Amino acid sequence: MDDRAISAQQVLDFLNKRSFSKQLDMAQLQQREAYRHAAAVLAGIDNISSLKPVGGNSSSDTAAELLRDDLVPVRAKRLSGKVMLSADVRRPALAELVAEGAILLALAANPNERTGTIQTQFESYLIGNPKPIEQQTLSELEDSLQALLWLEGIPIEHPSLDDVRRRLDYLRLLAPFESLAGDATFRGRQRELDSLRRYVGVLPPESLLTRLASSAFDWTKPLQQPALSVYGPGGIGKSALVARFMLEHTRLPEGVRIPFAYLDFDRPTLDISKPLTLCVEMIRQLCLQFPIHENFGRLLKFVLKQAEEMAGSDQLVAARSALADLLGGIEKKLGPRPYVVMLDTFEEVQYRGEASAFPFWDMLIALQGQRPFLRVVISGRAPASSLRLAERPANFLEVGSLDNNAAIAFLQAQGVVDTELAARIVGQVGGLPLSLKLAASLIKRDGADAKGVRNLAGRSSFWFSASDEMIQGQLFERILGHIHNPQVERLAHPGLVMRRITPDVILKVLNEPCSLDITSIEEAQSLFNELRNETALVVINQDEDAEELIHRPDLRRIMLKLLVQKSPAQVRDIHQRAITWYSSRPGLRARAEELYHRLQLGEAIAKSAFDDRSVRFSIQASIEELPIESQLLLASYGLDVSNEILERASREEREAGMAAKIEELLPYGPTSVGEAAIIASGLLKEAYAGGPAYRAAARVALQQGDVKQGLQLLEQGLSLTIPANDTMQTLGLLCEKAWAVRRTPEETAVLDQLNEYARRHQSKSAILQQRAQYHALAFSQDLSAADSTGKVSALREIAGLLADLNSIQIWELVPALGLVISELVVEYPDVPFLLRPKLIEEAGPFQSASFADRWAEETLSTLVNDAMSGEQSSTVDPDPTFAVHFERLCSAWPYRVLRVQPPYGRRGSRRFTSRAA
Repeated sequence: MDDRAISAQQVLDFLNKRSFSKQLDMAQLQQREAYRHAAAVLAGIDNISSLKPVGGNSSSDTAAELLRDDLVPVRAKRLSGKVMLSADVRRPALAELVAEGAILLALAANPNERTGTIQTQFESYLIGNPKPIEQQTLSELEDSLQALLWLEGIPIEHPSLDDVRRRLDYLRLLAPFESLAGDATFRGRQRELDSLRRYVGVLPPESLLTRLASSAFDWTKPLQQPALSVYGPGGIGKSALVARFMLEHTRLPEGVRIPFAYLDFDRPTLDISKPLTLCVEMIRQLCLQFPIHENFGRLLKFVLKQAEEMAGSDQLVAARSALADLLGGIEKKLGPRPYVVMLDTFEEVQYRGEASAFPFWDMLIALQGQRPFLRVVISGRAPASSLRLAERPANFLEVGSLDNNAAIAFLQAQGVVDTELAARIVGQVGGLPLSLKLAASLIKRDGADAKGVRNLAGRSSFWFSASDEMIQGQLFERILGHIHNPQVERLAHPGLVMRRITPDVILKVLNEPCSLDITSIEEAQSLFNELRNETALVVINQDEDAEELIHRPDLRRIMLKLLVQKSPAQVRDIHQRAITWYSSRPGLRARAEELYHRLQLGEAIAKSAFDDRSVRFSIQASIEELPIESQLLLASYGLDVSNEILERASREEREAGMAAKIEELLPYGPTSVGEAAIIASGLLKEAYAGGPAYRAAARVALQQGDVKQGLQLLEQGLSLTIPANDTMQTLGLLCEKAWAVRRTPEETAVLDQLNEYARRHQSKSAILQQRAQYHALAFSQDLSAADSTGKVSALREIAGLLADLNSIQIWELVPALGLVISELVVEYPDVPFLLRPKLIEEAGPFQSASFADRWAEETLSTLVNDAMSGEQSSTVDPDPTFAVHFERLCSAWPYRVLRVQPPYGRRGSRRFTSRAA
């Protein structure tokens, strides 16, 4: 027994030594209480060593010593200070202060520590003069919630935590509306707002307030209405428009306020194929809008329980019943005022297949028959046509650019306060809100000159009137220029070719194409972290366990298209590396990314590759980014493709077919070319005529010797392809133009343009043409030292390119090669050995072509026979006659344009004959 007593005492002694509070004498306990009272009224304490106790009693013991068991570190960003009193200690201290009437005394003890917004709210409740929660902002309410958690159970008058939380949830519901369309940012759109009001059946807010002030306002039961589809391209301001409409009605008194449900399908938790989850959100929002009607709250609890317990088809029945109860409750408690269901970012539904919405549509159709005040507004990039309310298809409201006055006001709301400067910028970049936002952000960073945004190609350049996407591309590239780390700039663009960016992707896929020059995953992680900070460009994907970055969707949609046109070779390289990387990775996510990059390269993919629903949805979400051919392939597999793409494809297919027919007619002489001219004339009259049509027509005119008409047609084609940023078609037109203007003063300038586009696409055929013409031009002029060096460089590059060209490409460039062949053979004697196998290739163009012109036929035969002799000869000595025979063929060449198909006749392949003289 004694042993046990001693053992217990030893334990108590040990605990006493461990517990600081047990060692305090009465004076110290009183001093600690005075410090606790001082700390209790402070949200946080920055300098604990300077804390003054309530009453100002001096002591050799510091607050840090006496309160060390009572303090906790401050971790919340909203709280000021480094430490604070724990809640368990704070509440008793506050209760003592209230009982003693010493709150003001405690606040006066440490005035320097009373900082921060939470402290302000806390004090307002402590001294009894807080703002009503209905008048507090979202930020103020969040601070109030923290203050009231400390005051829970304290005998001070304050609103209930439930009321504050309910009000907070309501303001959080409205927060996206305020951000998108608050008074500080929203401008214009009166026509569109009036269209929304007419559809819903409400007056402008000012009119409603007037009616309410003059007499009692009664809602009349409206007629059924079809849905309203609000649509327009990304960045045009659709979400801002619908947000403004909702926001202006939330500010009205309850008697004239319309109830609404705002369902944004950009939120991953909302799935239109699961109507019961949508019902839960709709009822939750109604509870927040009309908290005094408790029946909505009871309905929410009931439906939440059903959502947890039910699955499958049972949920559809429950959802229909829940919506019926919801609409019945609205009519009973609020009257038959319009109830607006707003479906925003509907393109997310369309990407995954609009058919998934039909169970929800069926409910809305049935319910509107009973409650005709139901209104449905669908907002997305493309019109929504599958919902037929009131037995009619949806009405359409297209959202376009802002008018000049609204665009100027919009810029001013973005911080460009100078009206004249804002007007110049609007004239420069147009009225698309996304362009205006980008321009405003640039001006804040970089300033502007008298003409607007500095160094920005405006709408009246020499070549073209810039499209919205081109303007946005220039603005985006200017923003990239403000990234201080050039590696991060290159990673941001062209790295946006990748849908998802991780440190592994940076190291294994983007490292070489983006010239990052990194060697370790640690360096890749460092770049990833820096890119993550560029919040204007990227967002963090929160859906996956592994953190990854995605480029902001609207910017990526624009810039990816421009990047493909600007740096096609670099883009292809990234796609190929991505395919290699993802094909070696496990899982459906990797499979979807591999398929995405294969489709970007135009590869044919089997339908079975899209059997998995997640892979199919992943590709559907990015289908707009894919080449037309890939989109059409996917359309044949049941994925959704826009009508515009289908119409454009049919136009382009027809145009391509007609252009191909013209090309077939070009090799066969004047009569055949005349027939091609008739086809070309008809093609140009078509409404869809584009770059290929003008190129084909120009080639016909040039082959007929009408250089003036040919150049005119080429200029018309370029005026279409350059503003459309269609660099592939532009390259083809510039190839024709460069050949047509050779030996004229214009040749140098056109060759410079051709060089730029040829190297963008890494088109070896176009590069060789440009180099050959450049060499011939330099040879005909008095050369400076720099020109002489350039001439030698051109020959070297031509020699290197020949090895990579096939026999068809050599055939198409015969006249261009003729400009340099003599000097080329002298400088590089192995050139004949490179070309001979391609000239004698079985069934190749040089073997199979048959010219009607006798001289052309003989010179071709002579060159081919010479190549055969050289191949059979055992000698490796240079052939001095090769260049001579090649130049003779060029002299006899019957075509005034390059890249003419070989003319095939009945003669078939040439057979080796005795060598012609």
